[in-house]
Amino acid sequence: MKIKLFLLVTIIALSSCKKNNPKIEENSKFVRVWFDTVRSYPFKAKLIINKNKTFEYRGGACTSSFGAKGIWRIEKDTIILNSIKPKECMWKHDFGLICEKLTDNDYKTIKDCEPKSEDSYENFENEKFYFRNDTLIHKNDENDKLKNCPKSIIAFSDKEKIRK
Repeated sequence: MKIKLFLLVTIIALSSCKKNNPKIEENSKFVRVWFDTVRSYPFKAKLIINKNKTFEYRGGACTSSFGAKGIWRIEKDTIILNSIKPKECMWKHDFGLICEKLTDNDYKTIKDCEPKSEDSYENFENEKFYFRNDTLIHKNDENDKLKNCPKSIIAFSDKEKIRK
């Protein structure tokens, strides 16, 4: 009798517990392929946000290409992206900044190395995006690394823009 009562109490207790639902983030509205909407031809970029909390960013213009891989997390209504620095020597650019004024070594993933191609790595450092309608919008940080740099608006859509 004691065993049946114990089992009944255990079942009731377990069924009444709040369950942490990891599917919330896995099925997030952020998880999909996003296409750049703002920058003009010949620039093209794609942001892929995966269910497993990783992302990939890739794109290019003319003969150069750029990319990044990293991890993401969600805080309230915002997704935050952080790239993982590559181990090879590459040109480096901070995501979202157009007018970087840094030394030559600040543009490289490894100090004093010589990149073998024009391909570059995009550095995502706590880059925040929020979702509005069907658009993923980059949230400009008020404490930008370069105060004199004009703010660029970066937005992505889940529909690829046809460029003419």
